[in-house]
Amino acid sequence: MIYLWPFSKDQMNGYINKFVKMNKKNKMNDNLDWTIQQYETTLKNYSNLNKMMEEPFLLRMILTVLPSLVKQYPTGTRISKAQVYETFNKQWIDVHVKELRIQTNPKKIKLAFQQYCQNLGFEMFIQGNQVATENNYNENICNELDPTIEVETKHMEEKLELKTNEDKTFVTNTQDVWEQYFNGDSIAKYVLRRVGDNKYQFVHKSCQEYYAAQKIIFDILSWKPDILTVDYQQFQQQFETH
Repeated sequence: MIYLWPFSKDQMNGYINKFVKMNKKNKMNDNLDWTIQQYETTLKNYSNLNKMMEEPFLLRMILTVLPSLVKQYPTGTRISKAQVYETFNKQWIDVHVKELRIQTNPKKIKLAFQQYCQNLGFEMFIQGNQVATENNYNENICNELDPTIEVETKHMEEKLELKTNEDKTFVTNTQDVWEQYFNGDSIAKYVLRRVGDNKYQFVHKSCQEYYAAQKIIFDILSWKPDILTVDYQQFQQQFETH
């Protein structure tokens, strides 16, 4: 396992310098006129962000959304990590909706993207997998063994057939899990980052964890028991089926 040491003050200042240059080139946010001094001065007004900025990805995230955070929260506000993620993920979806150039009801599309991310993030949490795989309709990905392979004994044939069937079942079950998230020409997957042939993940592991946690919280808040008075066992049974 690899651990990253927290950024020092000098490293943070150096990254801010690089970020401003990258932003002018890659347009990571719409505030291309923000200078290094403006970022540094603004960050001093939100002192609790300094500890978060020791983490490399969080530093980049904070710099990306800092102009938006300033508009939302007055000077001196203690901005939480959850609020930083909320702003970043909202901005991430906004950018991709603009890239798709969809004119019809963009608010509804953004909401659909958010729900998609929540469901997929939670599914990844359940599966213990940070990568979702889209079915390749052009070829069979069940990885079946070549049927022309001949084995010398019937015993070996039976063992090989059993092993092949087990592999097919496992792969098929895994495919079934992700199939609902890559339905035909669905555009929702474009909010994800493609990391290989038909493989997708969130821009960062922590973003997937944020969406998974968000879905769990929303499900808890939206759940209501079937009857007004329930004991602990009934509560647990009803909630598990929710």
